[in-house]
Amino acid sequence: MAVLAFCAGIALLATVFYRANPVTEAARNYAGDVATASAGIYVSLRTLNAVLSAAQEVEVGGSLVASASAQPFRFLEPIDDTVERIASVVFNVMIVTGVLSVAMGPVSAVGAGMVAVALCIWMMDRGIGRHDVVVALSRRLVWYGLFLALALPAAFLLSGVLADGLTRDVWDENAAVIAEISAEAEGAMPEGATPDGWWQNLSGAMEEAERYQEIVRNVSDRADDLLRSYVAILAVFIFKILVLPALLVGAFFVIARFLSRGGRAL
Repeated sequence: MAVLAFCAGIALLATVFYRANPVTEAARNYAGDVATASAGIYVSLRTLNAVLSAAQEVEVGGSLVASASAQPFRFLEPIDDTVERIASVVFNVMIVTGVLSVAMGPVSAVGAGMVAVALCIWMMDRGIGRHDVVVALSRRLVWYGLFLALALPAAFLLSGVLADGLTRDVWDENAAVIAEISAEAEGAMPEGATPDGWWQNLSGAMEEAERYQEIVRNVSDRADDLLRSYVAILAVFIFKILVLPALLVGAFFVIARFLSRGGRAL
């Protein structure tokens, strides 16, 4: 009985002071780091999207007898659309990781509370006489509570350790490609307003067209590398925050379910 009371007290303390749980805090920090990294990639994608969209709007015109204009950079539209779609997925991943970062602590508190309640019920049942139904209920509450309080954050903590080692080379290689191409595109982006006057307007337009031609050349020549790198980075995000944690959470859940049934076959 004393052991049960001690464990119930520990679980109650874990419920109240869940922010001091080192496992939960480490898992929360991991989810926050992934959210921060995905935010950086999202900003890079949206910046490149804005540059490509602006380049598509550049018009080249002329007149002799009649006036006409054309938008010669419209062929960038498929690349621009692909970048925008990847940005949307990265944004969703960023939202998911942000939610996980916020929810990790409260979920662990709920799990610890389940353990405390289960142990209190167990002690009361032992005081008034053992009932198999109460014992079975308490056992399941304890193991599922431990799953939420410890196994769930531990799964994200382990996935952070494993995923970083498994994906570091892929991340570094593709992040370098993205940084290089994005810097070239952003460096070619026109700055400031065009000076007043018709001659200044003409020379400014020519300079703007030359700068956008540089954007087109940098992006179109390496479009395959750019999109491949963004897809690889997106795959790393999904693996780190969804695939690997889901596998570990599933394994821990199977163990918790097995133990909650007293070691009987599932």
